[in-house]
Amino acid sequence: MRQMLRWTLLAAFIPALAISWGSTGHVLAEKEMLAGHWHLVFYGKCVMAPVNLNACRSLQGPATFAVMNVPGATLEVKGIGDYVSDKTGKYSVTFRTWVTERAPRTGRPAHCDNSTVFFGVFTRTCLEIGTGHGHIAKGVTGMADFWQDDTAGYWAGNPPAHFVTGGPTDTFNPTCPEVYSAKKFLSLFGFKSVPAGITARVVLTHRP
Repeated sequence: MRQMLRWTLLAAFIPALAISWGSTGHVLAEKEMLAGHWHLVFYGKCVMAPVNLNACRSLQGPATFAVMNVPGATLEVKGIGDYVSDKTGKYSVTFRTWVTERAPRTGRPAHCDNSTVFFGVFTRTCLEIGTGHGHIAKGVTGMADFWQDDTAGYWAGNPPAHFVTGGPTDTFNPTCPEVYSAKKFLSLFGFKSVPAGITARVVLTHRP
């Protein structure tokens, strides 16, 4: 997913959960709040055009897709992730990600794998299923992000296409529970408005 796809806060959005990164040690109460179950639902859609390329890269990062460079093509990513973290911020995660591309004058690939999804241009939905481990640390959002240290999984198919990746990799997903609209989410990356062709909604919940 934006797990290793876009599996993705400025000071205005810092709730009490945030870690005080400037101090020499974390406040104990804040560390305790890292523990528990996090549920992430991600949706991001780009109808590609030169005007929204950078915004789409931030939305779908850290992954990049060849289809991003095809004007008029559509890239849609839906993901669900469940994180279980201890009080130090070390976590395990399970996830599912659906990647849909619709590119002009392309056909349906025979199978889905990393090469097809990230370097190919096609018209199809590919499903990624996986697990992994990671840690919570300051990231590109300016706050505490989920960082993936290792991931293993497969792209659904017959036979499935297995993959293993190593890290650490910032997933661009902040750990602050929130319902993020496209405008709010893109503001984390410095965008003041939502370019035409971009749709997004990210929901993160946490319970001890």
